[in-house]
Amino acid sequence: MNEKALLLFSMVLVGIMACCRLPVRALAHDLKSWAIFLVFIFLVQVVGSPDPERTFLPWLPVSTSGLLAAALTCWRLGLMLCYGVLFTLVTKPRDLQNALIWFMKPFPFLPAQRIALMVTLTVRLLPLIMDQREEVALATRSRLGNQRKNLLHKAKFMVLPLFHRSLIRADELALALAARGYREDRPVNLPQIPVSHLLALTLVGVSVLACSPLASDVIQDAFAAVLARI
Repeated sequence: MNEKALLLFSMVLVGIMACCRLPVRALAHDLKSWAIFLVFIFLVQVVGSPDPERTFLPWLPVSTSGLLAAALTCWRLGLMLCYGVLFTLVTKPRDLQNALIWFMKPFPFLPAQRIALMVTLTVRLLPLIMDQREEVALATRSRLGNQRKNLLHKAKFMVLPLFHRSLIRADELALALAARGYREDRPVNLPQIPVSHLLALTLVGVSVLACSPLASDVIQDAFAAVLARI
């Protein structure tokens, strides 16, 4: 993906956020835990792409091409993370489940309802697990557990309570589904797709096609032909 495609997808992201009236703080709050990951990827990409002819200093393996490649990589990953967070913020679990069932309708050999339910529960439970991790970390700090020097002890007091709470949550969820009479063989009445959703899907499809190499070449040739006639 080149710079033009990344710029186009960035503009689409800003437009979607403006249409949804989402505050930037909500997006930044969900992405702050990924900042260290992006910084690590940036440093690895910079150091791993040396160019002896274009280095800044002889003893520093950092070049202009490495910085550009690292910036493009982090830009691409950041866009993927932003779109993922935006998807979870604006999509209802019921809409996601209905969409997955609709997409898997042409494949009768796939358990559509089971797959849709598993994906929906995963999207719902991941933020809960992150919140539980924050609670466990806060409880550990209040008991001065963060001052332990042994990393194994730190991991034990973090992983075991989190794993225990996750199992309890999964058990409660299974009991709730059984109490409500959930069955996979029950028919599902899918609502009609709104016109606004169709327009949004069309916009996304046109953006993806415009970012493809073939489409970019066609657009450039058409633009050059128009300029030649003028």
